[in-house]
Amino acid sequence: MRLLIVSAFSLAAGLSNAQSLWRLDSLAGTWPVRSAIEESRRTHTPGVVRAMDTRGLHAKLKPMAQVLPVFTDSTVDRFVNQLGEPRREDLRAALGLLEEYAPLIDGELMRNGLPKELRYLPLALSCMNTMAAGREGGAGLWMLSYPVAVRYDLCVDEVIDERYDPRLSTMAAARWLKDLHARYNDWPTTVMAFACGPANVTRARERLKGQTDPRLLHPQFTAGSRDALPLLMAMAYLATNAQELGIALIHVTPFEPADTIRSPKELRITAIAAAQGIDRDRLRALNPTLCSDHVPAYHALLIPRGERQRYEAMADSVQRFQQWLAETERKASEPGEDVVAKGPDGREAIYYRVRSGDYLGRIAQRFHVKVSQLKAWNKIKGDHIDVGEELVIWVSPSHRARFEKEKEKSDDDDGPTNQETARTEAVAANPAPAVKPSPKPATAAPPKSQDGYTWYTVRKGDSLYGIAKRYPGVDADSLMRVNGITADIRPGQRIKVPVKP
Repeated sequence: MRLLIVSAFSLAAGLSNAQSLWRLDSLAGTWPVRSAIEESRRTHTPGVVRAMDTRGLHAKLKPMAQVLPVFTDSTVDRFVNQLGEPRREDLRAALGLLEEYAPLIDGELMRNGLPKELRYLPLALSCMNTMAAGREGGAGLWMLSYPVAVRYDLCVDEVIDERYDPRLSTMAAARWLKDLHARYNDWPTTVMAFACGPANVTRARERLKGQTDPRLLHPQFTAGSRDALPLLMAMAYLATNAQELGIALIHVTPFEPADTIRSPKELRITAIAAAQGIDRDRLRALNPTLCSDHVPAYHALLIPRGERQRYEAMADSVQRFQQWLAETERKASEPGEDVVAKGPDGREAIYYRVRSGDYLGRIAQRFHVKVSQLKAWNKIKGDHIDVGEELVIWVSPSHRARFEKEKEKSDDDDGPTNQETARTEAVAANPAPAVKPSPKPATAAPPKSQDGYTWYTVRKGDSLYGIAKRYPGVDADSLMRVNGITADIRPGQRIKVPVKP
């Protein structure tokens, strides 16, 4: 029994640590980092990876204790070992990006009179990924929340999110750090509040009766913020001791040379990528502030240098592909009988509901598609998917037939399918007349995801206020705050809805 308990705790620790490295997973999937790592593999011979020695770790971090909340524990040790050995290649790319962004970050910190040690905050919070997006609403290089971004004059709506602009987000982050320090008059507390939220710090201190030790406080934070401080300690140690530890940087160029195009009509990134044979992730990396696949009319869109002439020659093809996308989304958003949507290449759409244990790579492997395709088809910007979330996947007709057959067999065990749930919601919203109609027809409870959210796909005729009425305790303002959007929504858009237990 004792062995089983120890094994269970070891497994839980491993899963927790793996989940905590989502920031590095997200960075590794970006176009600039993928390109840089592939180039490094082609031009450099693999060497021996030196094992990490965490003895004396606290002593090496102590010189930064005037600014950072310095501590060490088993979680910090695990991060150092994971980042320094099995994930060393991704860490090298993150450190390379830190070097690229150092002039911007250090210059802004100096301009605001802030300590230089704060440069390690974005390394821990986003792994230097300008396109990072967290479960608790943070986004961009500094993982700024929606309220903080708006407070410091960043534009965050359904079209543009300036948190993904490294220059603008760094300027906002410096102002937020300065204001937090004015509140706490203590840098370690300021860093904790910035990285994990002031509410987390206040609640943790109240629970521990005024305790200020970050080693004791961080386990009391919410799940999405609990690992930020241990990761900060590990990253600060690895960054400052990279040469001693034999960690050579991989130099990453965040932005490639680009041409600018403007169209009098709305564009779709997916359509441009398909028409010109450009990787969609490459276009997303060039235009990080765009919130979705849609590019507003006359908006400046960056494409790889030399591609502008090809775009102008293929503008008609881009528009035709966009019309097909719009028609497909319109049909998918209208309730009614299930219709098999077909793509221009003969593929057919299936609708897959995410289950516990699923991740994008696993789903892509199962359906023989690419992760980048899953992201494009479902307008996924980061790497997070939630249990209960519905994904559209374009597969061959034979693969779709096998999937539908498997789904029929599993219906009895796994509950209603995506299509049955949609029909249930439609019936609940428009009940057929009965002999004795009830004054308030019952509606099916929305599926709840593990982190307290469910997803809703906007249909034709929906409004944000109408959607909010379907969920107890939810209002339109909370939907706008959680999703970082305004009340202007469109069919096919996915809305994250908080669900109370």
